[in-house]
Amino acid sequence: MQTLTLRAAPIKENDRLITLLSKEAGVMRAFANGARKPSNPLHGATQPFAYGAMDFRQRRGTYTVIEAQAEGVFFHGLAADITRLALANYFAALCIELCPQEEPASEQFRLMLNALHFLSEGTRPQALLKSVVELRLLSLAGYMPDTEEPAVRFLCDESLERAFRLSLPEDALQALSRYTQRYLCNQTSKHFDELDYYENISR
Repeated sequence: MQTLTLRAAPIKENDRLITLLSKEAGVMRAFANGARKPSNPLHGATQPFAYGAMDFRQRRGTYTVIEAQAEGVFFHGLAADITRLALANYFAALCIELCPQEEPASEQFRLMLNALHFLSEGTRPQALLKSVVELRLLSLAGYMPDTEEPAVRFLCDESLERAFRLSLPEDALQALSRYTQRYLCNQTSKHFDELDYYENISR
């Protein structure tokens, strides 16, 4: 499967419990035995914001990673700026909340890879990336906003490539970010601690 590791929690002495977004089966959780050891073949591919290919063994509803090959790792670029890493963690929380389980999620997978690439490189405004991810994940989950606001319609209706190239003045980007955030919170009725943290450190 093509996977993106969203979270990695330490368990036991050397293992990890990872939460993944997979292209073929949406959000998954799996055990990675021995993955915390730097010498373990699973180490690189099971760290947060690594993407690549994984094979699993399934037994009694539990997945265990048996083979993994990292194609890239966004973490190093994200960790260079604490606000980037905080926003990436918010994106991961949104995926876990809004992406399907046990169903294909190819559009969500492509969205996240692109967003994390731009975020780790620092080549797009964070306010734009936040709005794109919020609106596209909501729309894919069936919550597309019913509004004629031009920037919102553009981010929902245009290709992903064009959405990420949207250019607006800083004050307009911030207003768009506030709109998409309010809309997301209203639709999900969920409080995201990751969003609180991002807002606190980015002021």
